[in-house]
Amino acid sequence: MGILGLLATFLVVAGVMGFGFAATIAAHDRVTWGLELEERVTAFRVWIQRGTSEVLGSILDLPATDPEFFRGDRVRARTELEGIRALVAGDPQQLVRVDELSSILERRFADEDAALEAARTGGVDAARSALAAGNWLPDRLRVRVVTSTMLGQARREIDARAVEYAATMTRLRVTMAVALLLMAGTLLYLLRQLRAAREARQEALRANDLARQRLADLEGVLDTVPAAVLIAHDPACMRVTGNRFAEALFRAPSEGANLSLGAPEGKRLPGLRILRNGVELVPDEMPLQETARTGVPVEGVAFDAVFADGTTRHVVGAARPLRDPAGALRGVVGAFVDVTDTVEVAHRLLAALDENRSLLATARRNELLYREMARSFPNGAIALFDHDLRFLIFDGTRFAIPRDAATNVGRTLAEIFPPEVVARIEPVHREALQGRSGRVETVVNGRDLEIRASPVRDETGAVLMGIATSQDVTEERALRSQLAVSSRLAAMGTLVAGVAHEVNNPLAGTLASLSSAIAELRDLAGQVREGRAADRDALAGQLDEVVEVLLDAQVGGNRISRIVRDLALFGRPNPMRTEVRLGDVVTSAMRWIPASVGQFATVHVDDLGSPPVRASAGQIEQVVVNLVTNAAFAIPEGRRGRVDVRISTSPRGRAVLEVQDDGRGIDPVTLERIFDPFFTTREVGSGMGLGLPICHAIVAAHGGTLTVRSTPGTGSTFRVELPQDSHQESSAPAARV
Repeated sequence: MGILGLLATFLVVAGVMGFGFAATIAAHDRVTWGLELEERVTAFRVWIQRGTSEVLGSILDLPATDPEFFRGDRVRARTELEGIRALVAGDPQQLVRVDELSSILERRFADEDAALEAARTGGVDAARSALAAGNWLPDRLRVRVVTSTMLGQARREIDARAVEYAATMTRLRVTMAVALLLMAGTLLYLLRQLRAAREARQEALRANDLARQRLADLEGVLDTVPAAVLIAHDPACMRVTGNRFAEALFRAPSEGANLSLGAPEGKRLPGLRILRNGVELVPDEMPLQETARTGVPVEGVAFDAVFADGTTRHVVGAARPLRDPAGALRGVVGAFVDVTDTVEVAHRLLAALDENRSLLATARRNELLYREMARSFPNGAIALFDHDLRFLIFDGTRFAIPRDAATNVGRTLAEIFPPEVVARIEPVHREALQGRSGRVETVVNGRDLEIRASPVRDETGAVLMGIATSQDVTEERALRSQLAVSSRLAAMGTLVAGVAHEVNNPLAGTLASLSSAIAELRDLAGQVREGRAADRDALAGQLDEVVEVLLDAQVGGNRISRIVRDLALFGRPNPMRTEVRLGDVVTSAMRWIPASVGQFATVHVDDLGSPPVRASAGQIEQVVVNLVTNAAFAIPEGRRGRVDVRISTSPRGRAVLEVQDDGRGIDPVTLERIFDPFFTTREVGSGMGLGLPICHAIVAAHGGTLTVRSTPGTGSTFRVELPQDSHQESSAPAARV
């Protein structure tokens, strides 16, 4: 039975029961009407048929002058009669009888008024006479007849209605029984349906709870997945919400805000513009709106989100339609990913790729350049090595090892050189990989090698690899020794003139003093031999003069002896190094400055103090003489210059010797080659160009440095720094130069 059948059953049962109840109520109302009519008519007849004695008694009980006599009874009588009239309003015969009773009532009221008036004037007897004279008795009889007729009709009506009521009640009971049976069946059916509905509702609640749980899980997933998810809740995409990533990406003003770009003005996101390839998109061109309009999924859509502050985010997304069970479009879902960092990284990667290509091309060119330089490296080899001391490039023009240079690539130091050589040269290679340049000398297969290693850095300063150069200096050292001897001989030749000048002056004085002394002594000897008398005081004076002359000769001889001793020290290098002070060395060297220096400049020595150094005094003197002589010769002709020799201590505690002139200075091109052997700016025959190279070699052999700074037109300053004596061995071999 369906819901409509159940509803029809209820309507039929309700209609039958309503009809039965209506009939029962109507019968009941009619019976009630008859009983009420009977009650009212009986009450009216009882009142109106009161006897004369009752009326007179009432009159006697009341004051004779009471104007309200019988008024309350009359009101009740009229009210009662009107109630009877209302009950029989639909019965014309009964209404006629009510009218008759109304006339009798009014005559009764008139008789009572006449009796009352007679009682006032004549007493009870007059009142009784007045009542007897009226229609009192005939009206009582007529009232009995009329009311009996009305009561009879009312009883017949009651009896008929009672029978009808009984029949109606019987039908109603039957109808009620049938209705109860139908309702019982219907209720059973409803209970079963209700139970099924309750079970269905519980199942729906469980499904709803499960759906809510899954929705909560989905929302958790959406808030966990780093993607902006937008959901349009209507086909027009006017209401769009998103997860927290979407609100953060599109800068929602509040949680749960409408993220639709197609929303009415004032409800959309403020200051947001969407661009594709630099062109601003209208809302219908957005992925969600396009999918909603076409019903087709959109994949891989890229656009730029530009905000009011000028920042731009690169976004890639997709959109798919949402449909109801009937297949109608009910919304759209979209997922969008902020790829700004990825795009920027991609741009940087592309730039890095281009840079790497350029660097690779540069590296290839540099490799070819290195190889070509290595193949052309004079009198030695060039090598590049990594942090494992493995050679990447190894080539040159001269090798101290018999192995082919090409086979050395990919090998380490230990695989190429003997162990004793590796132990000597490996530290300088490792220092290069730590960022420090170094130099070492060693002997390989009887050849003297000078190896220098330096770091190769990138643009950040990090050490990528090391570069090493080796030069065979065997012949160079032999040549240096020869050059040193030649330079010393040249210096000796220069010194001869000075020595001749220095020796000639004291020697002439000595010879003159000796000649004078000899003459004086011969004169005294002649006086003695001849026996000539002599003044004792005069004789003593002559002897004193002879002694003074001899003392002058002794001074000259001592000076000549010192010059010869210093010349021997300068001409023969001291094979031993001792602790010396630069002040003493400079003082000694000043005696060997050529006399011609004084023609060009005045030499000033300023000794500010310096720590002792371990050096060969003769070699350092040679350096001082050479530097001072060069400084004097740098003074332009036509004026007398100044040469300052300063002795001081560097901030690192090293002994410093500076020779400064105010000459013509040195141009940058010459300055780069000033320590090259045989390089000179003097005229042919005026110099060999060996002085400064030998000075540089001497200072370097002592562990020091020789540097120069110059300004053309102002002058030059040569600076020598020597390490402080570290109290090592008391003597050590002199440097080979």
